[in-house]
Amino acid sequence: MRNLTLFLLLFFVVEVFAQPKDDKLMGVIRTQHFFKNAGISICVSDVLSDSVLWSYQPELCMVPASVQKLITSATALEVFGADMRFETVVWFNGTIESRKLSGDLVVTGGGDPTLGSGFFCKQGEQQDFFAQWVHRFRQAGIDTITGDIVVDPFIFSDNDVPQSWLYEDVGNHFGAAATGLAIFDNVFCMEFNVPDTPGQPAILAKVFPDIPNLSIDNKVFSSSINSNQAYVFGSTFNSDRLVKGTLPAGAKGFVVKASMPDPAVVLANQLLRVLTDSSVVFLGKIEQRKVADIQQIEKSKVLIRQLSPALSAIIDMMNKESDNLFAETLLKHLGLKLLGDGSTLAGCKAITSYWNSKEIGKNALFVSDGSGLSRLDAFSSGTLANLLVYMKKTSAWSDTFEQSIPLAGVEGTQKSYFQQSPVKGRIRAKTGSMTRVRSMAGYMLTQRGHNVAFSVLLNNYSGSGSTVKKEIEKIVELIYSEL
Repeated sequence: MRNLTLFLLLFFVVEVFAQPKDDKLMGVIRTQHFFKNAGISICVSDVLSDSVLWSYQPELCMVPASVQKLITSATALEVFGADMRFETVVWFNGTIESRKLSGDLVVTGGGDPTLGSGFFCKQGEQQDFFAQWVHRFRQAGIDTITGDIVVDPFIFSDNDVPQSWLYEDVGNHFGAAATGLAIFDNVFCMEFNVPDTPGQPAILAKVFPDIPNLSIDNKVFSSSINSNQAYVFGSTFNSDRLVKGTLPAGAKGFVVKASMPDPAVVLANQLLRVLTDSSVVFLGKIEQRKVADIQQIEKSKVLIRQLSPALSAIIDMMNKESDNLFAETLLKHLGLKLLGDGSTLAGCKAITSYWNSKEIGKNALFVSDGSGLSRLDAFSSGTLANLLVYMKKTSAWSDTFEQSIPLAGVEGTQKSYFQQSPVKGRIRAKTGSMTRVRSMAGYMLTQRGHNVAFSVLLNNYSGSGSTVKKEIEKIVELIYSEL
């Protein structure tokens, strides 16, 4: 009789805990026709016990989109620490006498992606640092520069985009290259005035900032569609841009953002403009070349050491706003630090090796970029859940990492999610999306008291992105209420 009682009790417990798996969570997957041919990988792990509470194909590798940034940011925190800052050095290689610099003014990049960034500067203040630089030049006794303005962005061994990015992406603002000298998020803006009647050519009214030798082929038309449907085509070091698509009819001053060709040269030209406006005489030309490592510059020659915000702030903005430039820059820094090579390829190898050394992601972590824009990125929900558990339990930067993940329904890219949901403001989740890819991962304290890391990855569904978004919300809400 005692054995029968224990059996019935065990059966009851198994049935209670199996119900969400069989009747609710699985129901979402099984009943929706657009999941029929889709790839689905889900893993929910208890952080304290490091045990899997529920999973569905947790070993299946999937294209992650922007949840890739969780892996990049976790690695950067582990390797560099939250207080790391990147440095841009402005110096001279000649002599200063009688308020004249006889020699070159050099700007050496340290891979700071935030210089003049709209994420860290208020509107209209992105160029204020140039005025501060010129003020420092005058303090140093410089009214005339006889040499050149030399920009050195070569801290990284490549300043291009990852080779696996689609050409249709790299001309747009989210396809900007990570460069050793970045400025204004490596983005320029095109301002359009759009006719009131649909089907008419949109007028390109303004481009800012000034881009040397920029050529824009404008094939944008007005449309009754009330959203930005204009796309930009072009490559990193080519100054030709093709813009085509539609903008809302009647819109005035509509801004379309594009990736900036050769940001270091743009920086040099902006600096020259501010020097001229400040009546500093410049007699040379603009050049881009490798000059010296920052560590090798004589202290007596240094005019400015411009520091970035702390890495914790960069990662916070990167994850909340899903900024690709920050992620790709951190990837190259990881390659430089761990493998001595500041390239995309080295950064990818560095991330994979780092987590493999922690027994995370072996044979289930394939990294092709830092941001998730590449369709060659792939990992399983189990791998991501394990990494999230590690960061929560083991990392010295656990709080910094978790706080960088947007609060559901409240912050950053999560603002449009869970608006009428019990999880709004109660979970932290990073989303990812591109054509036929939707993902979400993060942390939550469930209603049943489990502190969990969760990962939901979907590929190649047949429904619309907005419909699948709602289904992911349902899955996450069931994890919150049932586990």
